[in-house]
Amino acid sequence: MNFVQQSLNFLAEHKKLAQTAHFIRPDAAQEIIAHADELMHQTFTFNKTWDMERCLTPYTLPVIDWNGHQNDDPEWCFMLNRMDYLDHLLLASLLTGDTGYADKAKEYILNWIAAHPTIAPEPSTRTLDTGIRVMNWMEALPYLSMLHVLTEDELTRITDSMLAQMQYLKENYLPKYKTSNWGSIQTCAIVSVLPFLRADFLSDPLYQWALDEMTLQFSIQVYPDGMHWEQSTMYHIEVLNYGMKAVHYMGLHLQPCPSVVKEQVYALAKALAGQLMPSGEIETFGDSDRVCARDVLSRAALLFDDPIFRFVGLDELDPESLYVLGVPAAQRYATLPASAPQSMHYDGEDSGMYTLRSSWDKDASFTMFTNGSLGSGHGHSDNLHLSACYQGDPVLIDSGRFTYREDHPLRVQLKGMAAHNGVMIDDKAYCVPSDSWGYADFGLPLKNYVRHTDNLHYFEGAMLGHDPLQVWVRKVIVIDPAIWMIVDEVKCDGAHEAHSRLHFDPAVTVSPADDHHRVTTPHAALTLTCPGTVSYTSEPCSLRYNEQQPHTVVHSKTAFTDSATLITTLCGDGITVQDAPVFQNLTEPTAPDFAQARKFILSPTESYTVAVYSKEIYRGKKVLSCEGMPYHAKCVVIHEKDGHKQLTILKA
Repeated sequence: MNFVQQSLNFLAEHKKLAQTAHFIRPDAAQEIIAHADELMHQTFTFNKTWDMERCLTPYTLPVIDWNGHQNDDPEWCFMLNRMDYLDHLLLASLLTGDTGYADKAKEYILNWIAAHPTIAPEPSTRTLDTGIRVMNWMEALPYLSMLHVLTEDELTRITDSMLAQMQYLKENYLPKYKTSNWGSIQTCAIVSVLPFLRADFLSDPLYQWALDEMTLQFSIQVYPDGMHWEQSTMYHIEVLNYGMKAVHYMGLHLQPCPSVVKEQVYALAKALAGQLMPSGEIETFGDSDRVCARDVLSRAALLFDDPIFRFVGLDELDPESLYVLGVPAAQRYATLPASAPQSMHYDGEDSGMYTLRSSWDKDASFTMFTNGSLGSGHGHSDNLHLSACYQGDPVLIDSGRFTYREDHPLRVQLKGMAAHNGVMIDDKAYCVPSDSWGYADFGLPLKNYVRHTDNLHYFEGAMLGHDPLQVWVRKVIVIDPAIWMIVDEVKCDGAHEAHSRLHFDPAVTVSPADDHHRVTTPHAALTLTCPGTVSYTSEPCSLRYNEQQPHTVVHSKTAFTDSATLITTLCGDGITVQDAPVFQNLTEPTAPDFAQARKFILSPTESYTVAVYSKEIYRGKKVLSCEGMPYHAKCVVIHEKDGHKQLTILKA
């Protein structure tokens, strides 16, 4: 035990744990103590930012059954066994001077050990949760030691259980973990924890296996654009969080971190920074909650000494980061230089994730366009989906996830095509979730085309459906900060109906107004125009796990034969939208199924006109024109201001 105790003493001194309470703001301290008080009575709620499956309903357990669950959701059991709540008990001890909180944290650990004299497969020992639990115990031990609530015998029991659990992870490792967030979380935990428990860790086969496996995992799980392949921002972050822990702890162990791991962890952080909405929250992409992710970038700023991550991160280190990294990290964070990112867009050419912002201010406009592979079971039927924020407020949203319960109809519903902002022909889905984790069918996404020129942006993607064969091409033109033009081209032989859906944030109201629709956010208003016959419905969405609320869905339906081009516009209040003629050979009007244009009038002296072509020019003269400007291209924007016109080609 001498080596383990030396490790704990080293961590306590390195983190300067005795000073921790001085770096926690009073409001945060109050929340931590309130949560710790609940835990003292064995009352459990799961409402921390990175609680992957939240439950706000408090459940009190007079006797803890580590294999039980309280709300018909097995995820409750998994959350209980991860023990992500230990930090609040230990921080409460430091904040109040009452070691009773620390004693309770120790009691939970020893209770779990007593209930698991051997580690065997059961709900309480799922491998994912075991990796998380072992990490949480290791990070709790320096606090328990410093507060003098651990006996040598108790430390021995805890250490023996941790070693047994880590060996269990290796023995129960599955081939699919090589590409799963489950696998990388487990190996990161072993690489981080084992060197604190064994002086000879370098010669331990378990450590070498975990290090080799972790290196492989990070080399194959992260796309070249920095996105985790599973197509869910929340699980992207879980891999990032544990990857950063591994890099951090390997530094403390004075061990060289494999370059591919460090590079991929950095790439994950960079991709996350691009996905943050103006509020600092993430969109509910895939199986994700709308939560603030700036704390993750704060930790990345410290790990990589990166001024951009410091700018995007929190103003000061949050209590959970302080708990893990220590007081010197909080002091260093306060002095790190910050630099605003120069780029306003993230182009995930490999993942199909694209984001765009008008600035890095909290009142910026923001766009997310997605069209990539399905990913893992956490992926949704969200190809060609568009989310948007205006003046900092979410406007168009993804409907979220709500639950993982197999018996709840909302799980499959919220993964489906109709829960996203897209178009379906005859309301027939060709991306069909069959249960909580599986699919019965899925369409074929094609390669995307993207162009950025100053404040003008163009996104294009396509999906192929089947039975019958159908083609959906979506072109999105964004003119920052206040104009979105969505052009949907659908093709399917015969007579059909195109059904477009737009899901609006619960805080947004939509109402009819003459020839358009008025969209009102908490801080602004916009104008929406839609093709075809328009109707509204109120449907459930879920911005956080186990929470649902109503939101407005705008439906537009258009009958067509063989093909159709549908144009939807969304622009800031005060901008007028008009049809604009498009010509071939300068004087011959083009047919609407060949080309269409919209003119956005900002003021009497300024406008933007967007012309988009749906077909190849295979007859007649090849010179085209709009607003008196000749060109030959598939999409152009003509900006007129004070009598001067400038034409920009967004797609040749």
